[in-house]
Amino acid sequence: MNDRLDRLLTELRDQDLDRELGAVEYDVRRRIAHERSARAGLAPARMAAVGIALVLGTGVGGLTAASAVAAPKPSIFASADALAPSTLLEGRR
Repeated sequence: MNDRLDRLLTELRDQDLDRELGAVEYDVRRRIAHERSARAGLAPARMAAVGIALVLGTGVGGLTAASAVAAPKPSIFASADALAPSTLLEGRR
């Protein structure tokens, strides 16, 4: 296996380069700058989306908490005569 790998690496070394490597850093920096500028255009939309999500989350959370406080708490000794087996078997009169 090592002989095959050595042979492949030697063949790769002997091949000509398909592009000039001196401009690689410039190309990478240019692409990064392009991506940053493309993302910068979406910043207002992102901020609006975050703001809407915060307002909706706060509103829904507040309403849910308010309804939970306003709802009567169930009791173990609560009267549920309508569901008692004797009334269900007896039928309605």
